[in-house]
Amino acid sequence: MNCRTVQLLDLPDEILLIILKKLGSVNVLYSLLNINKRLDRMARSVNNTKFLNFSNNNVQLNRFCCEILPEIHYNIVELTLEIFSMERILLACEYPNLTVIVLTNFSPDILLQYLTDESPISRLFQQQIRHLTVKSEKEMFTSRSFTDKILSNLKEFSLTSYSDTNAYDCRILPLLRRMPNLETLTFDLYIFRRTIIDGLHLSEQLLIHMIYLNKFIFHIYTVSRTYGTNNFLTTNDIKNTFLNWKYSSVSCCIDRFSERCTRCHIYSTPFQMTHFIALSNSFRGQDFLYVTNLALQDTRPFEHDFFEWLSQACPSLKDLFIANLTPQKNKRQVAIINDKQIFSKISYLHLFKLNLVNAHIDYVDQFLCYTNTYLPTLDTLVIQYDNLATVLDNFTNDTKQINCSQIKQIVFDQVLIWTEDFYDYFPCL
Repeated sequence: MNCRTVQLLDLPDEILLIILKKLGSVNVLYSLLNINKRLDRMARSVNNTKFLNFSNNNVQLNRFCCEILPEIHYNIVELTLEIFSMERILLACEYPNLTVIVLTNFSPDILLQYLTDESPISRLFQQQIRHLTVKSEKEMFTSRSFTDKILSNLKEFSLTSYSDTNAYDCRILPLLRRMPNLETLTFDLYIFRRTIIDGLHLSEQLLIHMIYLNKFIFHIYTVSRTYGTNNFLTTNDIKNTFLNWKYSSVSCCIDRFSERCTRCHIYSTPFQMTHFIALSNSFRGQDFLYVTNLALQDTRPFEHDFFEWLSQACPSLKDLFIANLTPQKNKRQVAIINDKQIFSKISYLHLFKLNLVNAHIDYVDQFLCYTNTYLPTLDTLVIQYDNLATVLDNFTNDTKQINCSQIKQIVFDQVLIWTEDFYDYFPCL
């Protein structure tokens, strides 16, 4: 240990700072505080203690709350917290300069409690915090009723939910109306509702309560049962509800994959969210430069040229789920140049996880066949075994092994005993 410490201390400050930045502020504080004067000075620096993220750390909270936070509390401006650690961290000491809180994997019930009840944490949210971001992977439904308490101090609020909710009207909308002094509002929501949310609804039911709002970034995906007026709504009808819109430009799209459901996306452009659910053929021609997690859904086939467009529209894509049981009609684009067939090959340079368990076998061939698609970073594949075995000729087709050679995890829909050919085909499993 002493040898390693000496080697570390031999490095110049510039190199040490690069290393510490890679480790993250929380890990640096936990590991280096009070170890050595030089390292202690770096760990306590304002730049290392202004923004602390506790959402992905396995540090011992007892030491952090009893020893570390009281020593650096004055520097802290922003905290990223999970539900299990939030109360203990926020009550560990006073944070006179804390104005930003990011809550991850958060239960809406707990959030409402902290926003409305009388407690030290509630007073912090109501009187000191100016920027609040909430990210939830749980269904945002709660049986709690709101109080009439106004969150007048909040200037910026962000709400992201990666799960569907039917609590928009009874819980989310009333919560947003209690933030009259917001200047920036961001939310990304997947909502089940009787009617479609459009520009008129946002203006008349929400934005009228926010007279200081000057920046509004949103993506709302509404799923409604198809009945009455929903049967006749078109994309142009939704666009017309934004004619007098004073914020950033808006795009929208309506899909009906069955007679029972109408699905509507409305969103600010350029699109700034990282997740997108139920992208269909209807979105061709648009860009989603920041999307890393994408779910495709349609009853019309996704042809080869669709995936060619997608690779350019979503250059940051890391996680792709395809739900489409309709076979392709045009599987690849072929050009004749100098009497030779030239195939159009698509590249997804950052794709890490691919889920084809609800996809037609044509899409298995589309992605795993090297002449169709190049996947240099594919790590995890979720798929039906029969489809995989068929496309790869029972794991003997060498021309298709390039996209499979680096896969480290395969999730099947059944438990099987693998053959030697299977293990040879996927050497990194």
